[in-house]
Amino acid sequence: MPCRGAPLEHSTAHTQPIVLVGGKSRRFGRDKLREHLSPTLDEGNGNLLVQRPIAALRAVFGSRVKLVGACHESLVNKADGTFFDRFPSIGPLGGILSALDVCAGDVFVLAGDMPNISPQSIVQILSRAIEEPAAIAVLATTQRLHPCVGLYRATARPALAAMVEQRQFSLQRGLATSNIATVALDARELVNINHAEDLALAE
Repeated sequence: MPCRGAPLEHSTAHTQPIVLVGGKSRRFGRDKLREHLSPTLDEGNGNLLVQRPIAALRAVFGSRVKLVGACHESLVNKADGTFFDRFPSIGPLGGILSALDVCAGDVFVLAGDMPNISPQSIVQILSRAIEEPAAIAVLATTQRLHPCVGLYRATARPALAAMVEQRQFSLQRGLATSNIATVALDARELVNINHAEDLALAE
């Protein structure tokens, strides 16, 4: 587990880790979250695609990772419980807002199709959040914002709810005018598996 000081321990204790699993895998052609990858060095993490982000979050937060959204029944027991997505047709925004509605505090979000994200990068985002207490979200960035990788504070809820009400479902556009902080990460860690040929990018 990455080294953590007292402020980081406090942050993880008051943050609910979630993995978004409600996508339809239309571009992939089949349920990509159940796709088998080459085993990692830690065989105990499992080798299904969705188990990679779950394992990265567990390395930081412990065994309390929740899945958000509808997924195949065989995946439910791969995490530590589920949250119902109240807005299943509007993409990641709905899953994040649904989790914030359930949780008393903040949520740390990863997409379910991210095989390369590391615990160290999660800690980087959490550390940045400690430095930016007024930011409603602290998100990963490369040449663009990655709104499905990062911390959303409870204070983000009004902004996200307003986006739903205004039918502005793009997190990238909707957060553009919000008080957010960013952390630059290696693009290889932020790979999403959208097509079958993308599996070669799973390191």
